[in-house]
Amino acid sequence: MVTLTFITTSLFLLLTPGPTNTLLAAYGAAFGMRRGAALVLAEAAGYAAAVTFFALIAQWVTHMPAGLVVMKTIAAAWLLFSAIQLWRARNTDAAEAPRRAFARVLLTTILNPKAMVVGVVLIPPGTGANLPVWITTYIALSMTAGLLWILGGSLLPRRLKQHAYQGAALVLGGFSLVAIASAAA
Repeated sequence: MVTLTFITTSLFLLLTPGPTNTLLAAYGAAFGMRRGAALVLAEAAGYAAAVTFFALIAQWVTHMPAGLVVMKTIAAAWLLFSAIQLWRARNTDAAEAPRRAFARVLLTTILNPKAMVVGVVLIPPGTGANLPVWITTYIALSMTAGLLWILGGSLLPRRLKQHAYQGAALVLGGFSLVAIASAAA
């Protein structure tokens, strides 16, 4: 049975700024609430894959420091790549922007450290057959939080919306530096 502690901790984690939330807010500013809302499906798919993976291998990951370093380095590289791409983009770029946004949110969520925290720390070991219930609960909570981040981005004043991608690029670049520092430590 999913606990109230899991729900409240998950909500707190999901409402905390991070790489996925930064992207959702930036895309909310660029696309608006209606078009941006589809991106929560990318977030949900990313968390479903990553949390499931970490929950299933939790007992091994905690004993593999080298594996954690590799994962942090890959995440840092992806965040830096995304930051550079967003910095170069314009909020008015249309054509393939929604498809790219979907892919970027999906991959960023898969590499998001929050997924590891949920799979390794928040979901108690030995949940067995109840694991899908815990993961589904987290995904539902993530979609709710994701919609709030998109709404927040869509409500930004027009003068800030035009710089949303560049602002998101700076934040993602910062997360990349933190991930590199964490991997090096």
